[in-house]
Amino acid sequence: MTVGTGSAVSGCAGPEQPPNVIARHVATIAVPTNVSHEIIVTTYLLRRFDADVGVKVHAVAVLWAWWRQPLACSWVGNLGKIMRGLKILAIVAMSTVLAGCASGPAAVETTAPLVEASAVPVSEPTSRLGLACDDLLTSILVENLLDTTTVTTDLMVKPQSATPLAYAVSQLGGVSCLASGDVADQSFVSVVVLPEATTQWATYAAKNADVGSGAVSAYGDASQVACFNFGEFFTCSANILAGENWIDVYARGLNADPGVSNEAIAEQVAPLITDIVNTVTGAAAPGPRWVAPGSTGMLPTDCSVYSTEGEFQVAFSTAEKVLISGDSDGEGWGIDDAGWAIAGGDRCVWSPEGTGQTWPLYISALPGGEWAFDHSADLMSANDATQVVAQTPAGVDRATFGCHIYSGFCTLDTVIEGNWVQFSAEQDLVGTEDDVRALLIETAERAVARFPA
Repeated sequence: MTVGTGSAVSGCAGPEQPPNVIARHVATIAVPTNVSHEIIVTTYLLRRFDADVGVKVHAVAVLWAWWRQPLACSWVGNLGKIMRGLKILAIVAMSTVLAGCASGPAAVETTAPLVEASAVPVSEPTSRLGLACDDLLTSILVENLLDTTTVTTDLMVKPQSATPLAYAVSQLGGVSCLASGDVADQSFVSVVVLPEATTQWATYAAKNADVGSGAVSAYGDASQVACFNFGEFFTCSANILAGENWIDVYARGLNADPGVSNEAIAEQVAPLITDIVNTVTGAAAPGPRWVAPGSTGMLPTDCSVYSTEGEFQVAFSTAEKVLISGDSDGEGWGIDDAGWAIAGGDRCVWSPEGTGQTWPLYISALPGGEWAFDHSADLMSANDATQVVAQTPAGVDRATFGCHIYSGFCTLDTVIEGNWVQFSAEQDLVGTEDDVRALLIETAERAVARFPA
């Protein structure tokens, strides 16, 4: 990614975009061509930070060791790296003082950012806030919280995220990230940021009476935080409105002290959440929203286009009256639902009247979500969670099949005229995986023939 609108400096390896506030500050510093790298970085430190001299000198030494590149690359191309390095160094110093003991050097995060602009196809949405996962999840804060080494990735690596619903936030230019520990993937922190979400936040606040606003908010302009210590592990969730951005943070850590209170857990998680909020509020104003290609087809507005009551009764061998609805996930309203509402996603459920909350057939669709299907298919096929459907269903551009997302369900993911449409059925009510695959392919082919022209 280049700085500003210019091209990358020759010889620079992967320069990154700095935050606008830093770019504005750099513009105020005159950089003579005959000044050394160390003096340039030191000048920046002296003007930008109020750390003591020892910290500044140490920072210069570390930065110089990390980014020994030509001047143009080090100063312009690697400014994003320098700032992340300073951020980590400052946190190390603060943690050492608070703990009263010496700590080892922070591990340098080597995972790639969520979005590399030079590698992203034009037809794929990118972060509108200019934030990547390594900006939001500072490795040392995460690792101190979870007490384990972590790897920062796209949140969508989790099989549970392989749904059109989960990708709606990213389609709107948001960011979804995961930092996971090395203990059976049970220790992790996730963060999702949705820009321009004040209207949807109002819906969330109306459904959650314990949302605090203004002076009583723990973070940002409004927030709801819930932390619990279960002895063997702890969890902490935070939904925050910061400006017009909705931030969702969820942390789960292992080996919590059974005697630690829920309030103490909240204090333990606070430095990470504060850092995330500060990063989001310091980001640039969101850029324009991504627009799906003009060739994208229309999706049906009536759930019965996918499957009528009679077709469902035959498929699931029931004579009961069937309830068909474009339901949300009940009374709950989270950041995924907010993104879903803004993106105009479709969600349909079929349920026999006497089965309560059971949804034997569930279909969801993300308009213009072909890019998301491809992204998800790459991630899931790498883990052998899905397989490409060799004989593509009639009217479908491409498809994958797997039984990996919902417990007891199998899923046919399809691209139909540029849209991602996901067909899911409860396996126990159908038969073998092959039986479910055949049923969902038949459902998809029948539905496509009824799609609006």
